[in-house]
Amino acid sequence: YGNKGVYQVNPSYAYRFKKGYVKLLGSWATAYITPTLAQLYGAFGANPSLQPESNTTLEGGLELSLDRGIRISLLHFDRKEDNTVLFNNTDFLFFNSDEQTRVQGLEGEFRWIWMGRNQLSLNYTFTEPEGAGAIRIPKHKLNLSAQMGITERASALIRYSFTGKRTDTDFATFTPVELDAFSLLDLRLDYQFLPGRLNAFFRISNVLNESYTEVLGFTTPGRNVAIGWSLQL
Repeated sequence: YGNKGVYQVNPSYAYRFKKGYVKLLGSWATAYITPTLAQLYGAFGANPSLQPESNTTLEGGLELSLDRGIRISLLHFDRKEDNTVLFNNTDFLFFNSDEQTRVQGLEGEFRWIWMGRNQLSLNYTFTEPEGAGAIRIPKHKLNLSAQMGITERASALIRYSFTGKRTDTDFATFTPVELDAFSLLDLRLDYQFLPGRLNAFFRISNVLNESYTEVLGFTTPGRNVAIGWSLQL
């Protein structure tokens, strides 16, 4: 595909005051993705004339930090993608879409750290996807986690995540399918037998054994228990 330049600019300005700072930040970036070898020369729907996908992302936001361990941020993002590689189920051929894919929205984050290892984190993302290439993108996404020091050597972490409804493609019929929203709950315990040397953990993922779909046609794990340790020599 010859030579192609990509660019990224990240200006920011911070105003500091007695109890923290407030920061204005922005970002402008470009990128491109070349088609895979299978899409170009594979045995199924190959098209050697495919062009690279290209996208531009613009972000702008505000961040507030206070000396009590509190940080709050709000960010607006807008990503536009051209020449998205799609599959034509009539001609059985990969092709570059003439329709622009656009993903824009807001992301907010709150983090509070107090008394050493204790912290609370919350982030929420609202997204408006547009275009044939904007699949599997939920309009609402939420993550909440809390970490607490139980003793000097033991700590616990609880994490909750919510993924809203989103649209996928059934590649057997090439029709849109709406995937249900789902919630996941994870727990983790850590213990330092020898601080900085020997650590152990106990983790339960998907505590409520939630049945959910991330990608149509692929299974997802149910409740999972893991125990592990690490030794630094």
